[in-house]
Amino acid sequence: MEYLWQNILQSVAKSNAHFRKRNKAMADNGGVSIASSTVVCVEADIKGEVLIKEGCVVHPHVIIDASNGPIYIGDNNIFEEFSVIRNNSEGQPMIIGDSNIFEVHSKCSAKYVGSRNVIGVHAVLEDGCSVSDDCSVAARCRVYAKQNLEPFVAIYGQTNAHRTTITPNLTPTVQLEFLRKILPSYHHLYGKKKAAPGQ
Repeated sequence: MEYLWQNILQSVAKSNAHFRKRNKAMADNGGVSIASSTVVCVEADIKGEVLIKEGCVVHPHVIIDASNGPIYIGDNNIFEEFSVIRNNSEGQPMIIGDSNIFEVHSKCSAKYVGSRNVIGVHAVLEDGCSVSDDCSVAARCRVYAKQNLEPFVAIYGQTNAHRTTITPNLTPTVQLEFLRKILPSYHHLYGKKKAAPGQ
């Protein structure tokens, strides 16, 4: 597992360097880098070394806290209201892949979240766990500390029951397009002005 983690870290470091070089990312003095195609409402609380790549949507009142270690977020993720993404490790990066949905009031302190995962309302990913690809964590369910979810696992019910699925999760393309269009009309955004009505 440690060898795999080192490979992931090397790949992410190369990708992040390429992203910063290739894209016109917005950055503030606190170490936050946000791709120009990403929609981040100013009511979100983002602190520490955070990199958010292309096409993501960050709703109001989301907390992304990289005070204890960097957080690297891939493309096309959705962070709904009051979701909390917090790196509790001491200096180790938290890595979130592409096309994930973190629903309302979900909490994530995972070491690694792959791609195309759905983290349900009030679901919790505890410190140091990892979630691979195409997993679903239902409302109020939990992935425990240091637990590693294999691909295509669904967690559901009051007892956090597990089952394996055979169908990959869909990417949230339509939802992202709608949110990118509607949120700027009603919220101020990081580095952008609120759109005029009808735009």
